[in-house]
Amino acid sequence: MILTDRELFLLIICTVFYITLFILVIQNNRRKLQLLQSRLDNIHAMQKMAVMEQRGQDAGSIFASPIYLRLKQYLNEGHNMTEQDWRELTDIVNATYTGFTDKLYSLYRMSEQDLRVSLLIKVRIQPKDIATLTAHSKESVASTRSRLYQKVFGKKGSTKDWDDFILSI
Repeated sequence: MILTDRELFLLIICTVFYITLFILVIQNNRRKLQLLQSRLDNIHAMQKMAVMEQRGQDAGSIFASPIYLRLKQYLNEGHNMTEQDWRELTDIVNATYTGFTDKLYSLYRMSEQDLRVSLLIKVRIQPKDIATLTAHSKESVASTRSRLYQKVFGKKGSTKDWDDFILSI
């Protein structure tokens, strides 16, 4: 089979195109793997720091705090939280678990809903109660938790996997 000059030219162009595309895909995958590895290294460092902090601090102070008691009252009355409540909760969680929100933001740029769900998990509020306090459905809260796990770890995970991670940092 003899190729014409035009066919040979098209064959060369297509070959160069596919080789270039192949190289770009490999580079993109390497970049994604490096980003994921960086996140995982960051997570392991956070978890080690959290273990050391928990040895030195008493997280029980959160559960006796005015904001936590107010959360329990809101749950009994079926109310959701105010902006001031969210600020107080964020402050006490960050004070007890040094830089908790900064750690989360370093892993993934979270929405307000993502952060609020994570804060409530950290203070051991049940998912059905998180739905009440955030004025979202239980399904929305569950979706948020599993989506966050997938975004941060780069693989599918259950809602419990996200909860366990949040409690570990």
